[in-house]
Amino acid sequence: MSIKKDFMEERETLNEKVFDYAGKEIKRFFSLDGQMYRKGALDESTKEMMGLVASAVLRCDDCIKYHLIRCYDLGVTGEQIQEVLGIAMMVGGSIVIPHTRRAFKVWDELQGSPREAPENPEEIKALPETFEKLLETVKIIVRGSFERDEKLYSICKLLKEKVDHYDWVGFYEVDPKAERELVLGPYVGDPTEHGRIKFGEGICGQAAEQEMSFVVQDVSKETNYLSCSPDVKSEILAPIFKAGKVVGEIDIDSHRVEPFTDADQTFLEQVAEEVATLFSFSS
Repeated sequence: MSIKKDFMEERETLNEKVFDYAGKEIKRFFSLDGQMYRKGALDESTKEMMGLVASAVLRCDDCIKYHLIRCYDLGVTGEQIQEVLGIAMMVGGSIVIPHTRRAFKVWDELQGSPREAPENPEEIKALPETFEKLLETVKIIVRGSFERDEKLYSICKLLKEKVDHYDWVGFYEVDPKAERELVLGPYVGDPTEHGRIKFGEGICGQAAEQEMSFVVQDVSKETNYLSCSPDVKSEILAPIFKAGKVVGEIDIDSHRVEPFTDADQTFLEQVAEEVATLFSFSS
């Protein structure tokens, strides 16, 4: 197997082992680490090159290898890698030199390996309407003049109609009058008996308790799952934060197994950020 395949498979196996033991804090840190390298004001390749500099200065060979693989897949050139590692040596000093040697060896071994296309752009294009355009429509709805619940309902209706694998779309809100409990808000799809969900119960309750997004590609494999309908095969949701506190969630059910990609998670987390202004904060 190639150096890239060997490394990434071992990394995935070890990550799974971490999550066998991880508590809320570790899971939130892992989620934040993944979000930080997504495209924003800086593009993904720039962020990965920044990560490579930091990894070299900190002398973490595993981190260096990971960022080299990501840079390679994102189309970073050998000339750019040379400059990046030069900056790392300038910042870190001569103690970085042994790690620079190994870094160039890894980069050389990566040449000829198939480049993996960046996940988000291709996955977004594959959808019936681009997530970018949907997000712009969500922003327009949020800024509209009609009532809050009408806005949330309109967003639910938009997502269900425009994304083929979204069969139920709804919002839950943290009830300020109840002890750690979610109450169902506007939704589009089949009726659900789960109008209230306690923190920790089901996927929605776990997401609220652990303050992180959840992607469940096959609900039949989950032991802590609240069934809404036998048609539901998978679920994805993103918490809504305000002043650093969970105030609600956007929840998606699908009648397909394994329909969700990283692009879905990124998009829903962005929707959650946009609608946060519509949710109240209670201390």
